[in-house]
Formats: sequence, structure tokens, C-alpha cells
Amino acid sequence: MATVKPKAKKKAAPPKKAPASKIDKGLMAALKTVEDMAIAQISSAKDPFKTGIGIIAEIRKVTMRIENEIEDDSRAFTEAYDSGPGMVGVGLGVL
Repeated sequence: MATVKPKAKKKAAPPKKAPASKIDKGLMAALKTVEDMAIAQISSAKDPFKTGIGIIAEIRKVTMRIENEIEDDSRAFTEAYDSGPGMVGVGLGVL
């Protein structure tokens, strides 16, 4: 009677690494500068809490503008035609 050899186990593939971020080094340096400026302004303010809250509010406004721009761009790519603000686009989605 022939002996059956057990099949060799496949080695588990190493987990795939996420693609490296494509953020420009200049932008990262600018963000670091903004952080340093905010920290300096907060530490030298008469009311650090109020100053910090004001700075955070401005940063949030900037991030909301960036998010809205991204949403507008993605909507333009997925709609059959470009829809404007206040108008709901009707078209074919692209996957």
C-alpha cells in the first residue's frame, strides 16, 4: 500500500503594506510651522484657553473647506454631469 505524503503548507503571505502617503513634504513642513506658531501664540497669550479655542476654530474652518472641495471633486467624477450647489445630480455612478 502506498503512503500518502501530507501536502506542504503554504507560507502565509506577509500583510500588504498600505501605500505611502502622497502628501508633499512642503505641505507637511507648512503644517508643522502652523503647529509651532499656534503653540507659541497659545503659550504667550493672556488667556491661553480662549486663544487655543480660537485657533482650533480657524483650523476646523480650513479642514471643512478642504473636505468640501474633495466632496465636490468626487461628485464631479461620479456623476454623468456636474451638479452645482443646491442641485442634486442625477446620473450614472462610476465604480
